[in-house]
Amino acid sequence: MIFDISIVKAELPAYANDWTKCFVQIIVDGTDAAKTKSTKKPGVFDWQQRFELTSKTDESVCRFELRRKNAVSLFGPQLLACTEVSLSELLLKAQKTSREYTVNTTPKGEAATYHPQTMAKIFPCLFNQRRVSSLATTKTGISSSSLWFGTRVLLLAFSTRGFHILSQRSLSSSKPSYSLGMPLHNLIHSPSLRGGLQLPSTRAQLDQDARLGALGSLMYDAYSFVEDVSSFPEKIPALEDTIRKLLVQTSECAMFIQECCGHGFTKRLMSTLWVERRINCFTDSFTSLKWALESRVAVQTGIVSFRIDETVKHIVNMQNLMKLNPVDMDDPSRPECLPNTRVDVIGDIYDWATTPTRPSVFWLHGFPGAGKSTIATSIANLFRQQRRLGAFTFFTRGVEARSDPAALIRTIAYQLGEFDPRICDAISRVIEETPSIKQAPLHWQFQRLLADPLRSLENLECEGPVLVVIDALDECCRTGARNDLLTALARESTLLPPTLRILITSRAEKDIQNAISSYSHIVSRELDLSSETNERDVKTYIHHRMSAIRLQNEYLDLPSDWPGTARVDALAVRASGLFVWAATACRYVENGQDPEERLAQLLRSEVQADSESALDSIYITALESAGKWNDGAFAADFREILGMVIVAENPLTSETIDILNADFTSGRKKRPCLHTIQHFSSVLQWAADKPIRVFHPSFADFITERRRCGRDAWRINKSHHHLRLGRQCIARLGVVLQKNICQLTLSWSFKVQNLPDATAYPCTHWIDHLCQAQCSERSLSQEVDGFLRKHFLHWVEAMSVIGRPRQTITLMDKLRDWVDANCSYDDSLSSFVRDAERFCQAYVHVFEQHPLLVYQSALPFTPTSSVIYKTFNEPTLPQVDGFRDQWSPLLTEFSKPENVTFVSCSADGRYIASSSMRSISVWDSTSYELVTSLLPGARNTANVVKFSPNSEHIASGHTDGSVQLWDALSGKEILPTMNAHSGNVYALDFSEDGAHLVSAGQDKKIVMWDVRTGEKLREPLCGHTKTVLCLCFAHNGKRFASGSRDHSIRIWDAVIGEEVLPPILHHDGAVNALVYTPDGRQLISASDDKTICVWDADSGALRRLPGKANVPFILRGHHSTIYSLSISPNGTLLVSASKDTTARLWDIRAGVELPALVRQHRLPVRCITFTADGRRIITSSSNDPVLRVWDTECTGSMGVTRRHKGLVGSVSFSSDGKRLISGGKDRRVRVWDVETGTMVAELFLEREAYRVGFSLDGTKILAEDDARAVFVWRADTHEPLMATPDDAPRQDGYRGPLSIVKNQWIGNTRTEEVLLAFPNMSRIIAKASWGNRFAVGTANGGVVIVRFPGLDGDR
Repeated sequence: MIFDISIVKAELPAYANDWTKCFVQIIVDGTDAAKTKSTKKPGVFDWQQRFELTSKTDESVCRFELRRKNAVSLFGPQLLACTEVSLSELLLKAQKTSREYTVNTTPKGEAATYHPQTMAKIFPCLFNQRRVSSLATTKTGISSSSLWFGTRVLLLAFSTRGFHILSQRSLSSSKPSYSLGMPLHNLIHSPSLRGGLQLPSTRAQLDQDARLGALGSLMYDAYSFVEDVSSFPEKIPALEDTIRKLLVQTSECAMFIQECCGHGFTKRLMSTLWVERRINCFTDSFTSLKWALESRVAVQTGIVSFRIDETVKHIVNMQNLMKLNPVDMDDPSRPECLPNTRVDVIGDIYDWATTPTRPSVFWLHGFPGAGKSTIATSIANLFRQQRRLGAFTFFTRGVEARSDPAALIRTIAYQLGEFDPRICDAISRVIEETPSIKQAPLHWQFQRLLADPLRSLENLECEGPVLVVIDALDECCRTGARNDLLTALARESTLLPPTLRILITSRAEKDIQNAISSYSHIVSRELDLSSETNERDVKTYIHHRMSAIRLQNEYLDLPSDWPGTARVDALAVRASGLFVWAATACRYVENGQDPEERLAQLLRSEVQADSESALDSIYITALESAGKWNDGAFAADFREILGMVIVAENPLTSETIDILNADFTSGRKKRPCLHTIQHFSSVLQWAADKPIRVFHPSFADFITERRRCGRDAWRINKSHHHLRLGRQCIARLGVVLQKNICQLTLSWSFKVQNLPDATAYPCTHWIDHLCQAQCSERSLSQEVDGFLRKHFLHWVEAMSVIGRPRQTITLMDKLRDWVDANCSYDDSLSSFVRDAERFCQAYVHVFEQHPLLVYQSALPFTPTSSVIYKTFNEPTLPQVDGFRDQWSPLLTEFSKPENVTFVSCSADGRYIASSSMRSISVWDSTSYELVTSLLPGARNTANVVKFSPNSEHIASGHTDGSVQLWDALSGKEILPTMNAHSGNVYALDFSEDGAHLVSAGQDKKIVMWDVRTGEKLREPLCGHTKTVLCLCFAHNGKRFASGSRDHSIRIWDAVIGEEVLPPILHHDGAVNALVYTPDGRQLISASDDKTICVWDADSGALRRLPGKANVPFILRGHHSTIYSLSISPNGTLLVSASKDTTARLWDIRAGVELPALVRQHRLPVRCITFTADGRRIITSSSNDPVLRVWDTECTGSMGVTRRHKGLVGSVSFSSDGKRLISGGKDRRVRVWDVETGTMVAELFLEREAYRVGFSLDGTKILAEDDARAVFVWRADTHEPLMATPDDAPRQDGYRGPLSIVKNQWIGNTRTEEVLLAFPNMSRIIAKASWGNRFAVGTANGGVVIVRFPGLDGDR
């Protein structure tokens, strides 16, 4: 709505009669709407200005601020008073009165005036919203509001810059600027003032208010030192710390009073014992500080905070928060703003952070080099002094950990936990409930690690603001890679309590601007490079630095005012408002032999038209003066070294650069990098033991763009230098990597080691650099192939040594993609990389326990037909018989102790949801760790679960007929339970846009739901005559299909809710599964009749088999009911699950089964689904809690070779160690040749074998069944013999030095050496050893024999 308003005048106390430059700022709905002109005549506060304003509704809040432009004020226009009133209240007063309406605000009659005309006329001298009811002061009538805004100016000036920056004159003249004498006396709030306090109704509350008044007077008295500051100027340095404490204490106390008055961030703090104690503490603190200032003696006194400091019970140790893997944000070298600079910006940010009505997020943006990070550091330090800095995080380009968007929220959570033990306790509980939270999507992390814990702590909201600073957001990864973080910050920050304030600084890059600008809870400010204040600040900075340079060059006899105002002004003009230009220019002058000559060179440069050109000009000047660019060797050295500095994933020291830059081919010694780097001190920073960095990322932008740097001799081609550094890393690793690089001894445990940077860096980043370069040279593929075939295991060992074994999986996956894109011609390299990736996936759980297990366990258990085994196996390593000869298609298994009823994968590929009798579980699809559990309620089993298309929600259908919708991460139900069915719900599906959900089940009805409201869209759809078992939306969302026990398939219009085709009646049994192909052209069904049919989605006709026009498209192969179907994301493969215990893969384009990929389970397979990448299949079986993950590209055996059809309960060696006997639940006794692994005899029992063995002389085979009956056979002919009780096999499993510990580790009992660790496989049941051989029998029927060549196996 549009309304008119006039600002008439203000009446201020007598001491304001000499004031000028006062104005009124009008803010509507948190946005600056209008501002009056500034007054010119002293003591005349009359504007008579009319404004036409717009508001969202008649309930919009109008805020009126009386401000004064004051040269003494360091932080922009001083806020004198303010009030808020709703527009409806304002207009109502105007309509009800026929004359001027006056509200008495003080006994002296200061008033607010409304006039009943077409315009509402406001008298804006309504005192600050932080007002105190019945605040009776004994001396000056000081109010908490005037004190708060009055002292704020000095607070910021002293606490961030030091007392010494204010001269005696400025101090003595600054009393009016903080207006300590503004009288409020007994302020009684008019009903027209929005949010006015209720008058205290209890004696305790009256007493508290009186004590608050006395506290206000004490604060005022503490500032009496300002009156006679001229009498002790020499004491100011000694009292600087005391003055700083006074200012910080005043700020804290003012916020406490505002909370007590009900005008803070939450409800009013009522009279309690805790409030009384805080008043006492504040009183004692101000008394001590006042005495210190009056006596001119510094005292040791702590700052009193009204934040709750009591220890929280059951706080989890901070070690728990370390599981978040926070990034180290220690950087004490970050510069702050100089005294008397950036005061307008800092003041604006401070006002935003401490004003409850302002938005919760502040985005400060501007051109590169405008000083955003320096401002962020100054603000952070200011709030740190006030004990209100919750977290300070910053991104740094070129530092891997500090440019990772995935780490930000975890780091903020960790720092908040350090800041407040209550927050620590709340976040720790989240970590315990969700151990894999660090793998969760960023918006889930934000909600679970920040929003939920902070909102659960009600006391935080009455303790004033807490600031979180996020600096240099634009340096976070690359555009596109940070989208999830930007979305989480912008959208989820609305969930935070109002006391948590977030300051974000960045360049105004398009993706950041798009993500942030559309949210009303985010206020933004651009750093104006052309403003007068910015130009003045740049001059101040240049003058400060030049003064320091003059002092450094005392022998040059530079004038005391060098370089002079004129030349400082000239430099400031050339800076175009950029602090980075000024800083670079000052370094350029400072590092020259003759500062005067360098200064003259700068002043000879032209003034540029824009900021980018100005920045380029100073960088060109710095480079031109740095070296001998006509010297080819100098230019080449520059590009080689700076190329490494620019593209390095982490900053490198000069020593590391020299090692990685070596000539590994000829061995020719190169010049040290510092020989070249020393000429570039204007743009690069380094120290002997510190990494080499660019001073500012804008230099990296400049030097990598040919358009800007202008010379090929300077330009750094990032792709070229990534490739070069990748090759140099490979060459370096080829020299240094070796087996047992740290000379370790294999043991049960391992402590992470440190490798030199020149080894650790190439280990972790050689693949990263290759993947950022496009190169198809055969020589490169040969380099990579040669390196891997010689050093792959050494590299895996080194990665384990430095504590990054799981990163090998990610890196090999990246390398595989790079090889496919750039080296598709090299089949040898491609097959090796695929095998290497599978090796890391299969055995990372082994070598992460100890690096040497790469050789002692992972390699011996690698399939004998694999490239890795054939390349690296050595006769001296443990030799394994009875394990797999090919990679198993089974990647992993995971479970909870409940049988699984259904499985669903998220569309983003990150999560797997499974339902069971008591809960719904969400698993991480990479680590297979449990993320969260959803609890539908006791005895309410979820029959079916389904992820929403955006992966954020999970729908579940239950045995009681209900449908529930959950937040996938938090596990909370987001809508009331939806009830429309009278029996079991068996089928669910979302529309493609996620707006609609359909459900069906035992009652034969199909219900369509509005996902936003949880309401039914229409009456249930009827047509099926028996239970509906499956539903499937077409990808365009216009149709969906249903299948039923009545053998029919029905196609429905999702918009009108009617059938669009006649029922499809072809199957001879129940239709259990339906799926549309991604292109929407085909519908596929599976049935109890053991067939899979492919239908035309538009007509409902059965399609013809590809290439066979007369053959129906029906897939046959299963031997029993087919329960489930899933189609790959690219629509080429179909997978089916059956009661016959198989999961079969089909080529849907050719209409044929891929028989090599049949998966054999032990139980009927109920559920099956592809993961989002199409590379894996998830299955679950009936009456089985285990979820299994399969590799679609692998054709190998299932794992341990099954030598029995059931559990192997006993194994034993013959007395000569050449044969092994095994017995199992399959009633078989088998004898094996230990050398060849072949079976030499199979004997049968009528019951399960309990124990087996050989006679001492080796002539008899002995067995005992589970009824303790004994059986004997001849060892040579296998003929049965008469058995006696003495023939019962003995339990003498270990004959030799080998034994097993914790059912995993094999050790030498004589030498106490650790020899091997078994990988994840079926549970070990039976064990036996003989000499240097060890055998185990497993629960799945396997018999595995391990030989240790070279081991002294004397029994």
